[in-house]
Amino acid sequence: MSSQLCRLLAGVRAALKQLTGREPMLSTGGGTSDGRFFAAMGAEVVELGVPNPTIHKVDESVRLTDIELLHAMYLQSLRNLLG
Repeated sequence: MSSQLCRLLAGVRAALKQLTGREPMLSTGGGTSDGRFFAAMGAEVVELGVPNPTIHKVDESVRLTDIELLHAMYLQSLRNLLG
């Protein structure tokens, strides 16, 4: 993979490390994603979301603090990518 294609992953990884102090775990085990179609065309794909043990269940919910942290992660990722 070229260094240009790795920019997205590097920016997101750095944001997670900056905000949580932890190195993110890279995984493709989150289920089926539409990102697979973009990846097949050569685009770099990163999916970032909240932990959700109740996903697709009755009364699905997430913690507000997880949404706030996710917002901060997206914002910091953009800052990292835009310099």
